[in-house]
Amino acid sequence: MMECLNARLTVLQKAVLAILCILFTGCASHKHHWQSPYQELSSLEEGDILHLRTGIKVTEPQLVSAIEGARIIYVSETHDNVYSHKVQMDILKALAERYPQKIAVAMEMLKRSSQEAADQWISGELDEKDFLKVWVHDWSDNFEYYRSILRYMRAHSIPLIAIRASDDWMEKIKNAESPDQIEEKLPDMDLEDPYHQAFVKAIFDDHPMGGMDFETFYKAQVLWDESMAQSIAEYLDSKDGRDKKILVLAGTHHIQYGFGIPRRVFRRLPLPYTIILPTTVRIPPEKRDRLMDITMPDIPFQPGDFAWIVSYEDLRQQKVHLGVIIQDSDEGVKLLGTLDNSTAQEAGLLKNDVLVALDGEPVETKFDLTYLISLKKPGEKGKIGVLRDGESLVFDVTYQAKDLLETAGSSTPP
Repeated sequence: MMECLNARLTVLQKAVLAILCILFTGCASHKHHWQSPYQELSSLEEGDILHLRTGIKVTEPQLVSAIEGARIIYVSETHDNVYSHKVQMDILKALAERYPQKIAVAMEMLKRSSQEAADQWISGELDEKDFLKVWVHDWSDNFEYYRSILRYMRAHSIPLIAIRASDDWMEKIKNAESPDQIEEKLPDMDLEDPYHQAFVKAIFDDHPMGGMDFETFYKAQVLWDESMAQSIAEYLDSKDGRDKKILVLAGTHHIQYGFGIPRRVFRRLPLPYTIILPTTVRIPPEKRDRLMDITMPDIPFQPGDFAWIVSYEDLRQQKVHLGVIIQDSDEGVKLLGTLDNSTAQEAGLLKNDVLVALDGEPVETKFDLTYLISLKKPGEKGKIGVLRDGESLVFDVTYQAKDLLETAGSSTPP
């Protein structure tokens, strides 16, 4: 589904989304370049929570008590690590129980222009399938990592704040003829933070991206952060947000060290905040090829307030794939081919079959199929209805996981 998303983006947006998603927002695991001054992170066990400035370990209830004075709680994430999201969920539940009706959640994944859809999701006006369309348009097809968080928010009427830069702001970066033109039309942008600039430059130098120059790249990164900071400040200063705490969920590099979102919010609205960093110190051998290795500049302050030690696990082995190459057609969802040894091939599906139903649910578009598949678990049994040369057929299927990397290059392989 990322290919469908990318088809709707400008060249600059695609470059920015790819770079920032992979390098800045934590889609990949990364080597840590910081330590507590009191003890090595590698000496800690999964579930340990370390107060970085003192080196003192705390329990989860102690953590929640320690952050009581904060109006803003930043919890970073590696987007494809289920344990990052478990930490976020644990903190969300603890805050919601301690401060009922006084919590809101801001998420990087939704654009400001999607605030109405976010409101409709929380109120129950928008079902999950329709909300997922917005999510995929704004971000990607990784909704499974966030499903439990978003369902919990909906069940407890916790406001969801969409905070990322809108398309028109990104277009202004692309089309601006001079820095002055950009600055007068976009959110107030601080381009002078020497530590943030050095940090971004280190990543840019180690991961060159096509013909994009650093100045444009850096403005796009700052816009990404400033848009989120402005959205958070606007909400907290609004009638709805003035009596609430806000939990901010965003990629690690937008949060750690505070010079991404936190410092930019504080410039607009100086309120007390805390930074919690789910931190992986031991990467499984099979995941180490995904590590980012960056030559980091010296940054003379701690990356956050608390490090919460987590393992690393993604959902690739839990995500069902039919292994089909499909396209929408006048007849319905047409099968262009199947991948070798895939669920679809083993079930007996053939090229030019038209997929019409999955376990009794109608399939009219590619999105219908992708959504229904996202609800399945490996090992589940089901039935796929197709039209073949005008004849209605039903095939038994056993859903199986398929590593996303093995289907790379296919056109939207559900």
